[in-house]
Amino acid sequence: MLTMNLWPSVGLCNGSTGTVMYIIYTTPHKPPDLPVAVIVKFDNYIDPSLSEKIPSLVAITPATVSTQSSNSVHERQQLPLKLAWALTFHKSQGLTLPKTWVDIGKSEQTGVTYVGLSRVKQFSSLVEEPMTFDRLKSIKNSSSLKYRQQEEDRLNQLFEITKNLFKEQI
Repeated sequence: MLTMNLWPSVGLCNGSTGTVMYIIYTTPHKPPDLPVAVIVKFDNYIDPSLSEKIPSLVAITPATVSTQSSNSVHERQQLPLKLAWALTFHKSQGLTLPKTWVDIGKSEQTGVTYVGLSRVKQFSSLVEEPMTFDRLKSIKNSSSLKYRQQEEDRLNQLFEITKNLFKEQI
C-alpha cells in the first residue's frame, strides 16, 4: 500500500494497493540497503505501464522525507510502501476495490459501515463477516443513530421554515 500521494490523478495516492512484482538493487547492494526501485502492479493505476505485457506496473523509488524539530532538520530516505493485508474503513474511503471481506466489528459506527460495504463495484465481490440479528437490532438503539435522526429532524424543520419564508416573498 502506498503511504503518500505520488500522483493522485492516475490512481497513485495514499492508500492505493497493489502487488509487489520485483525489487531492484544495484550491484553490490542487497538487503538491508534500500533498493533502487520496487516494481508494483497497482489495482487502480490508469496510466502507461512499464511493461506492455503486464499492465499497471509502476516503479516506486525511495523518497526523502524531512522533519523539523526545534533547530534541526532530519531527513531520511524510505520507500513510500508498507504491507497491507487489511485496510480500515477510513483508509479505504475513496477506493474502489476488486474484492472485499468486511468485518464491521463488535459495535456499529453509523455511517462508517456504509464506507466499508460500498468499496466494491458488484455486490457479488463482497464478503461480509456474519453477525447476529441482535447485533443488527442494537443499531436501532445506538446513541449516534438517535443523534443523526434528531439532526435530520432539525434540518427538515429549518427547510420548512425557509421554504415558507421564500413563498411569502414571492
